[in-house]
Amino acid sequence: MNYIDILDNSKVIENYNKIDEINPYPFNHGLKHVKNVCKIMNKLCDSLNIGGEKKEALLIASALHDIGQVDGREHHGRKAKDFLINNFENELKSQEYYNDILTAIEKHDNNCVVDNSLFTILVQFCDKMDFSKERLEDNYREKFRYYCWEDVVKVDFIFENDNFGINIITNNIDNFDELFSKENFSRKIVNAVEVLAEKLGKKSLLLNNGKPMKITISNYIILHGSFGSKDGNWFPWLKEQLEDKNYKVDVPQMPVGVGNQNYDNWSKELDKLLINENTIIIAHSIAPVFVCKYLINNKIKVKKLIFVCGFNNYLGIDPDFDAVNEPMFLNNLEDIKNYCDDIVCFYSDNDPYVKFEVEKSFADSISNEQHIIASGGHINAESGYTEFKEILEYL
Repeated sequence: MNYIDILDNSKVIENYNKIDEINPYPFNHGLKHVKNVCKIMNKLCDSLNIGGEKKEALLIASALHDIGQVDGREHHGRKAKDFLINNFENELKSQEYYNDILTAIEKHDNNCVVDNSLFTILVQFCDKMDFSKERLEDNYREKFRYYCWEDVVKVDFIFENDNFGINIITNNIDNFDELFSKENFSRKIVNAVEVLAEKLGKKSLLLNNGKPMKITISNYIILHGSFGSKDGNWFPWLKEQLEDKNYKVDVPQMPVGVGNQNYDNWSKELDKLLINENTIIIAHSIAPVFVCKYLINNKIKVKKLIFVCGFNNYLGIDPDFDAVNEPMFLNNLEDIKNYCDDIVCFYSDNDPYVKFEVEKSFADSISNEQHIIASGGHINAESGYTEFKEILEYL
C-alpha cells in the first residue's frame, strides 16, 4: 500500500470531506491541504535525495496527518495515529518506518524542535510549508485578504553547500518581508526552517524572490534567579503562554549554588542562545542585573527587557546569596539604555528579600515604565505567583 492508495481510500475521503464541511479555519485542513503537503514532501525528498521506502513512509504520514480533525482539533494528532492503526495497520505494520509514521502523525502539530527525529521534523516542516493562497478557503478569501499568502506563487527549497532553506516566490510586492514578519503563522514557518536546517547540519536561509529576507520575528528568553530553576515560579506558565502564540522561547537552566553561579558561568549559557535586536528578555531577581551586565559587556542590542524584582549592588540577604549575587553587580548600570530603549520593571511593596528602596532605585535608574505589585512579595511561587498575568500586557 502506498500513499496514493490511502488518498483514494473511501473512508479517508469521507473523513476529509467531513473536515471540509466543518471548516472552522481560514486554512484548509481537508484533502486540499493533505494533497498539498504530499506534493511538498515529494519535492523536499527529491531535494534531499530521500527515496525508496523512507520517502513512501513520509508521504503516508503526510497523507494521514490531519485526518484526526474530523472529531475536532484537540488531540487530532493522536486521533490520526489511532485512525491509521484501526484502518491500515495490517497493510503498513511490516514497513521499516511504520513506527516513525505513527510518531510523526501524532507529533505533527507540536512545536518543531531539534530533539524530534528527522522523520518527524520532515513531516512537521512540510505541514508548515503549505501556506500559499491555494490553501486559503474561498469563503474566507475576502475576510482574510490581508494575509500575505495571497501573493505567494510557490516555494522552492534551497539545499546547497552549507545552507538549507526556502525561497518564497511572490508577486514582487514591495513590503512582503514586513507582512511576513507580522503574521503569527510566519513564526511556525521560520521555526520549521531553522529546526530542519539545524537537524541537517546546515545554516538556515530564507529568501524572497532570491534575495535574503529581513525577518523581524521576536524570540523570548526567560531567566530565573539565584538558587532558582527554569521550572519554578511562573516561568513554565509564561513559556506556555508564548509558545501557544508560536514564539520561540528559551528558558535555560542556569548554574546555581555557591561555586557554580557566577557571571562567567551564566554568560556561557547565554552565549548558546540567539540574542539580537528582535529578542525580548524576561528576567527575575538577580537575573535582571546579570542581563544588563551581559548586554553591556558584549555590546548587544535587544528589543525589550522586562525585569521582575531586579536589584544591583545589594548585599545582606544571607552569606550564600551574597556570594553568588555579588559577581553579577556592575557600576555602569545605566549604560544598558544604550542597548535597549524599552525597559519595564515590576517589583512589589513588601519583598521579603530585597528592600523596596533598592528595587525602586534599580527601576528608577533604567526603566521607561515600572509597576509596583501590591503585597506581591518576591513575585515568586512562595508569594503565590505560579502565574503572572500582569506581565502578558507587555509581551
